[in-house]
This record gives sequence, structure tokens and C-alpha cells, in this order.
Amino acid sequence: MRAVLITLATTGGLQLINLIGSVLAARLLLPEGRGELAAAMLWPTTIAYLVVIGLNDAVTFHAAAGRIGIRRVFAVGLWFGIGLSVLGIALSWWVVLPYAYGDMRAEVQWVATLLLAIIPCHILGMVFQELLRGQMRLGAWNALRISLAALYVLIAGGGWLIFGLASVESFAVAWLAAHIVPTVIALWLCLQAGYGGWRFDRDDVAAMLPYGLKIHAGNVISMLNGRVDQMLVQLYLNPAALGLYVVAVNLAQLTATLANSVTMVAFPRATAVAASDRSATIGLYLRLTLGLMLASTAALAVITPYALSLLWGPAFAEASDVVRILLLGVIPLALRDFAVMAFKVYDRALQVTKAELASLVVNAVLLVALVPSHGLMGAAIAYVISRWCAALYLGWLVKTELGLALLPLLRPVASDLALLRDGLQRIRRRTG
Repeated sequence: MRAVLITLATTGGLQLINLIGSVLAARLLLPEGRGELAAAMLWPTTIAYLVVIGLNDAVTFHAAAGRIGIRRVFAVGLWFGIGLSVLGIALSWWVVLPYAYGDMRAEVQWVATLLLAIIPCHILGMVFQELLRGQMRLGAWNALRISLAALYVLIAGGGWLIFGLASVESFAVAWLAAHIVPTVIALWLCLQAGYGGWRFDRDDVAAMLPYGLKIHAGNVISMLNGRVDQMLVQLYLNPAALGLYVVAVNLAQLTATLANSVTMVAFPRATAVAASDRSATIGLYLRLTLGLMLASTAALAVITPYALSLLWGPAFAEASDVVRILLLGVIPLALRDFAVMAFKVYDRALQVTKAELASLVVNAVLLVALVPSHGLMGAAIAYVISRWCAALYLGWLVKTELGLALLPLLRPVASDLALLRDGLQRIRRRTG
């Protein structure tokens, strides 16, 4: 429990830093510039997730499970990560840049080209960081998580304060630099810990890549599901509308990151325990997450109009209703994250693809039908409906495919409070 509390504390700090970065970009670039920055960032990161073939998940699983030597896990992640990075850059250069950015301003086209360097940072950075997480080096892992956001704010804010730089290009350069540093540090930490290895054999690949590929299909569909709304807003509306929508999604998903943070700790924990204890472990972390998210989402719904006006500026106040609609889709995101984690733990990740694909189809159909006629409100409504569809279907699959009863996973037990108190006491002892 102490690891979860530390990770949640890190997430709180991370969200505060991300909030500062979001406000800084919105205030200086205004809705149109913020939308262009979002468009430039969208496709390089999308390509990175498309080509990673679940390598990061395979590294986490096998680093935690201990079935393959840690040096060989590192070697598979390193060499395949380099190859996939080259593939991603080539695919982006020849296909994505001409078609996705051909009609945009020259500055946006240049920035999108520059951000192709994000692809190896995403892939190799995830490999090295997930190796640390799989080995439960959560202090270093959390520090790397927060360093990326902090560096982005420091570089972008410093460029503005010292040199007066406040353009789409300056923010993109800051974002790229903020990704390079944690990637290099994560590699150094792995080498210092003795994880570094250069050789692997066919059995290592046969163990790791099929596991990653089973997860990858669901991950890709999930990623597209999370970005297809921005893609279609970019297609049907204008950069200013995309800027408003990105800010609305960022604000609405502040509480959703709680679920993601807890599952990051719960995944290696549940993987490492005996099979008979996995259900109890998953249920403990799920109940903690839902309690945190219900409280924080209700508070966020109340303060949304004031937060947008005071922080992002009056130009973004019109996104208040969009945020409140989006908040209705936050709880199913938590349920989805835990259902996906359960299938990963039981090495049944292919089942996740069914729900993700159904959700993507529902989302895309609703977006095409609603965005042209209802604008950003249509995008928000499609977001909520598709997330609930995915969560309900995944819950049904958890029960039927894994045989996990849902009610015991959700029902609080006395030991929950005891574990929470124990975790808080350990943190006090270490910080006192």
C-alpha cells in the first residue's frame, strides 16, 4: 500500500506540473495555437504507440515474473526498441507527414517533422522505465515520470521568461527535450543496477513478443479510441476548436490519471503474487481507486467554470459544458483500466481487444454523426457513451472469461482501511 500512496502522491505532483504546463501553453498560444501544437504532437506519438507491439508491457511482465534473466529482458527490449523506432520514423516520414499535415501552416509542418524524434524516446524510454517498474524500483520510476513534466514546464517557461519565446515551435522543442532527458537517465539507471545486457536467444523472444503482441492489439485500439476524437475534431472543425477540446479533455481526465497510477503499481504486484491471491489484490486496488475518483470527479465538476476562466483564461471558458459532459465518462475509464490489467495479469490479453474494438466502432460512428452537426458537445457525448460501453463489456468479460466475481471486487472490506493506515504510517516513519 505504501507504494500506491507514494505513486498517488507523485501523480498529484505530476498533475499539478501538467496543469501549469497546460495553462502556460493555453495562455501564450491561445486556442488556435494550442490546437496547432496538439495537432503537431498527435501523430508522432500515435505512430510510436502503433509500432511498439506491446514491448513495454512484455518488459514489465517478464521483469516482474522472473522467468527470464533480467539482462536478457533488457537486451530484447533494447534491440527491438531500436528497430521499431526506425520503423516508426520511416512510416511517419513517408506516409503521415504528407497526408496529416499537408494543408497546415509551414511552422506546424516543421514542428511535426521535428517531433519525429519523440518516437525513439517513447519506445526506448518506456522499455527502460518499465524494466525499473517490473523490478519494483518505484522510487526511480516515479521520479522519471515527474521529471518529464517538470522539464517541459521549466524549458518552455524559461524560454518564454528569458528569451521571450512563445510559439508552437518553442513549446514543441521543450516537449522533445523533456522526453530525451528521462530516457537517457532511465537507461543509465538500468545499467547501474546491472540490468544491461546485449545478448538474447530465440526462447527469450518467443516468450516476450507473443505476450506483447497479445496486448498490443488492444492497446492500439485503446489508443485510437482515445485520439480519434481529436483526429476528427481536427478534420471537421478548426484549430481553435481543437485547442478548446484538448484543454477540456486534459481537465476532465485529471482524475482519470488516478486509476492509471494505481494500476501501474497493481500490475507488477498482482503478477508477482500467487494465483490464488490475485483476485483479492486486484479488488483492493480497484476499491481504492473508485473511492478516490468519485470524490475528486464530483469536486472537479463544481469548480470547472472557475478553473477554466482563472487558469486557462477567458478564451477557454466556453469549454465548461464540454468538460462537465466529459466527466461522466471518467469512472468507466477506471473500470476499464482495471479490467485490462486483470487480463494482462492472467495472460489473457487478447480478450481485451473485443471490448476495445467494440468501443472504437461505437466511438467513431458517434463522432462522425455528431461532430459535424454538434461540434465539441457531440465529441463529448460520443466520448461518454463509448467509454461506458467498453467498461460494461469488459466487466462482463472479466466475469465470464476469467471467472472473477465482480461484487467481491467492488465490496469494501475491513482490511482495506487497515492497509491504508499501515501505508500512511510507513510513509510518516520514512519522512519523519
